[in-house]
Amino acid sequence: MKLFLLALFIGLTFSGCSSWVPDYSREDSGYRLVLHKPLIVSPGNARVLLQQGKMLPSLNFNQYDISCSFEVRKLSERPQTIEADTFVVTRIQHLMEEVASWRPVRLASLTLAGADVDASPADIFLGYHFWLYSEKQPDVLRMTCRGAFSEPWDAQYPTLGEIAAALGPWATLETGTQTIKPGSY
Repeated sequence: MKLFLLALFIGLTFSGCSSWVPDYSREDSGYRLVLHKPLIVSPGNARVLLQQGKMLPSLNFNQYDISCSFEVRKLSERPQTIEADTFVVTRIQHLMEEVASWRPVRLASLTLAGADVDASPADIFLGYHFWLYSEKQPDVLRMTCRGAFSEPWDAQYPTLGEIAAALGPWATLETGTQTIKPGSY
């Protein structure tokens, strides 16, 4: 009997897993992302990057400048095309990416060997995830826009003007009269 109850509990628990992850595919934040030209995702990648109005051929970008990346759900060994389309922005989410800082090895030091631990905070990116939905292109996941890579006390979120400059002629984020309110959808 105990084994039956355990199996029933496990079955009910895992059958409800999909409800733990909200389905935003039908919600509408009021924002639109209009992609004016197709973007090409390189083979073996899941994203394509835009910076200063240019599509970058790889993920090499200037981390000290504003950038936006479009992400797809699946990797492919072939190039993937994100077609020109109007996407519904279903959610806007704050982003903070911490990048571990690298310190060169010291060859001479007055501290005990191994006792010198760098406790300074790592440099970070602040930005936004814009979760996207298109009935025509369900594989397009989101657009992520990052501010300049900097120390935590200097880091800033990109403004709408900076995002527009990063996107250039490729895309437009239409906000209407609303302001960005991350996490409110």
